[in-house]
Formats: sequence, C-alpha cells, structure tokens
Amino acid sequence: MQTKKLIEQLRAHVESHYPLLYLVTFEEHDADALIKSVAGERRIYEWNMARGQVEFDTKRAMTGYADLATALDNWLEELDNHILVIKDAHLALRDNHLADNHLAIARLKMLANKIVHDQNTTSTVFLVSSQSCVPPELEKFITLFDLPLPDEESIKSIVHEYAKAYDLNVPDEATSKLAQAFRGLSKHEIVQLLNRGYQQDGNVGLEDLDLVLAEKEQIIKKSGILEMVPVRENLDDIGGLEKLKSWLKQKAVVLDNLDEARKFNVDPPKGIMIVGMPGCGKSLTAKAAAKLFELPLLRLDVGSLMGKYVGESEGNMRRALKQADAVSPCVLWIDELEKAFVGIGSGNAGSEVVSRLFGYFLTWMQEKTSPVFVLATANDISALPPELLRKGRFDEIFYVDFPNETERAAIFDVHLKSREKSSAAIDCRMLATKTNGFSGADIESVVKEAIENAFVDGKAKLDTNRLQAVIKETQPLSVVMKDKIKEYKEKFSQTKIKPAS
Repeated sequence: MQTKKLIEQLRAHVESHYPLLYLVTFEEHDADALIKSVAGERRIYEWNMARGQVEFDTKRAMTGYADLATALDNWLEELDNHILVIKDAHLALRDNHLADNHLAIARLKMLANKIVHDQNTTSTVFLVSSQSCVPPELEKFITLFDLPLPDEESIKSIVHEYAKAYDLNVPDEATSKLAQAFRGLSKHEIVQLLNRGYQQDGNVGLEDLDLVLAEKEQIIKKSGILEMVPVRENLDDIGGLEKLKSWLKQKAVVLDNLDEARKFNVDPPKGIMIVGMPGCGKSLTAKAAAKLFELPLLRLDVGSLMGKYVGESEGNMRRALKQADAVSPCVLWIDELEKAFVGIGSGNAGSEVVSRLFGYFLTWMQEKTSPVFVLATANDISALPPELLRKGRFDEIFYVDFPNETERAAIFDVHLKSREKSSAAIDCRMLATKTNGFSGADIESVVKEAIENAFVDGKAKLDTNRLQAVIKETQPLSVVMKDKIKEYKEKFSQTKIKPAS
C-alpha cells in the first residue's frame, strides 16, 4: 500500500514536470524499481560515483562520462523525454570546495531551469542517496521523498512468502510478533534475518526475535546518535512504586497484543514522564519497563545533539527520532529532560536553537504513528516548558517521592537479595525506621558499604547491627541537598501529578 501510494505521487510529479525528485533511501534496488515503474517508455540514463555514467539495467560503465559535470553537459544537449538518475547524490553535490562539485551543481541548475522553462524539454532528474544534501542553488527545484520501509502488512507478506517457499508453518501469532519486531528494517535485511533463523533450526518463529534485536543494535551502533542500553533489571528490582508498576503492566498487555488492541480501538501507548526526587528509581524504572515490554531500550542524550554549524542540531534531532522510528518497536529513554530544553525563551542565539529542537520534538510526539514508547525522566518540573506537560504529549505523568517506610524495607530486601545476602537474618523493617529521608540510591549505597566492611573485617557475617552502623555515618541526599529538595517538594506540591506510590 505504501509503495503504491508513493508510485502515484512520483508519477504525478513526473507528469507535472517537476525537474528534480530526490529519493532518500539506502535501498538503491527499490529506488530503481520505483523509477522504472514511472518511466514508462522513456529511456533511463544513470550516473553514479563508482563508475560514472552506466547502463541503468546492467550497471555496465559507459565511456566518456566519468564525472558528473561532463555527464550533465551531455544531458543538457540530449534531453528529449528522458529519465536521468544521479546516484550517491549527497557525495556528488556536497559543498567540499571541489571545483568539479561546483561545476556539477551549476550545470544541474541549468538543467533544472531548462526543464522548467523549455516547453520541448520533458525530462525528469532523479537524485538518489542515503541522506539528503540540498545545495542552496537547487532548493527551489528539488522535491524530497523519503522512501518508506516495509510496514507491518508488507512484512507479514514477506514472512508468508518466505514460509511458503520453504514449506514452513509459521503461526499467525508468531507472524504478527515478527512483523512488529522487523519494523524499521528493509526487505533485504528482513529476508537475511529469516535466512539466519532458518539456518539455525530449520524453522522461523518467535525464537528468532533475538536475531532481530541484535540486528537493530548494529543499526543503532552505526548511527552514533542513540545509545542502546543493555537491560537486566525488571520490576521486581524496584522497591515500592506500586501504582507506577501497575500502570506499566497494563501498557505491557497492550503492547504485547498490539494488533488486537488496535482492532478494539485501543490507542497504542505513547509514553510516560516520570518526575521527582533524584535517586528514587526513575532511571531504574526506564530499564525495567523495557525489560517488561521485551523491547530494546534506546537512550537519547539531547545535549549531545547540539552542533556548532547552523542547522546541525536540528538535523541531529531529526536523525535521532527517525532512527528511533526505524528500529521501533522500542523504548526511547530521554533522561533529565529538563536539561535538554533549558533556556527556552531566554532570547539568545542558543535559545533559538533549543526552541526549534523543542518544537520539532513536540510535533514528533504529537504525530508519531510508530510504536516508539517515550520514557522521559526529570528532576525539576519547573524547568520544563508547560507545553510538554499538557495532556496528549504523554499518556501519563507520575511523581516519584522519597520512599516511605514500607518501601524502604522493600528496597533493603531487593538490594540484599541481589547481592546474595539473606534478608531473613536482617531486620529490614527496623532498618527502614532508621532511614527516613533516604532515597533508593542512598539505601543501595548503605548495603554496598556494609558488605564491603564485612569483607574487610575478615569476611564477617552481614547483620542488622553492621548495616545500622553504616546508616548512622551516612548523610542522605535529603540532607546533602536540603534546600534544593525543599524547593523541589514545594514545586511538586503545587502540581496535580499522579503519585507513583
């Protein structure tokens, strides 16, 4: 369906004599098929960086037109009703101070002008590359098209065709889950992964999901913008926050049965913002949520997107969000969100860049249709623009406070068990009464230090008294940052945000 719509759009632009159509894609084979589908009886000429001018169907090199400027000079003279294709366009048109590139841009501008103004010239130029590069001289002539990757229905068809070719029985449930997992991959990548799964055990099914995750991790690593965070934590590693955990479990049911949920008119989950005190489990929740959803966790450091050139920061933001869309379904974790958009409205040059980043992010959040679950965390809610807090951006906003006595006992139990120390011999309830104002991170630090002390003390047994002694020597975050914590609490008390506990 996507391909059919794109073909109709391209054909309409060709028939309307748009001079330069720019196809942004890694899949040159798919681009060739699209161009052939709209070319009709027209002859197609191609130029690429590797071999110069080539025969479009065979890719065999032709003599005499090795550089783009020369090929364009030839095309200027022989334009009658042809399709002209320039591959690796971002390399050929990049402003790198090479005279040949500047000459190519100038001649391409002449060619575009001739197509626009000469009634007898009915040619169309297709630019094809993995990333867009639009010289200012060509802006008004170029129309950009991002070639879509296969949607879920297309992926299901690919899986069905593969299963039929190899006489495999792939249940509908497995096909649906594979279709969700394969989102963001090209047809070639999908078939390659199906081949690997088949080679492993002679079958294709849910057991191949790990292969998909590994492939997507490679995509993220190569992009250099997002970070894929390894996840080992689960909800049982979180002491307290029962309301938040219950909410996440409900969303997990929807994400796990997304096709059925859509048929029932359930909106796909957009995301959640978790605000509150430092060291109280916000980051841990992000990791546990990804584990619960069985989705890759991508971390976006908005500060790292800031570039030194005009438009670079916005371009990085677009690439990051496009990358998240491409590898979805996934969890996109934006940590310390308030630092990302600090300075909006201050009036300086940096503020203008941040405002544009913020605007692009809001638009993406509002309009995204891909299953990217956004999990944003923040300490200082007052630093966040109010537009980000209104309903519709996130499904819910939760407030995480310092743990109460019951939660502190649970947190002691979690950290003792995770270090293979028996909590049965330790009075976690009593320790909880001694740690009022301690964050989860404070309690973890107490447990780690007590275990280290026991080791240094001749591998002595860890007991309640030793933990209590460490507690007495510990200054919790609520004391160290007393004024800041008081400020946070006052601000949170003025908002009507759902408590996580």
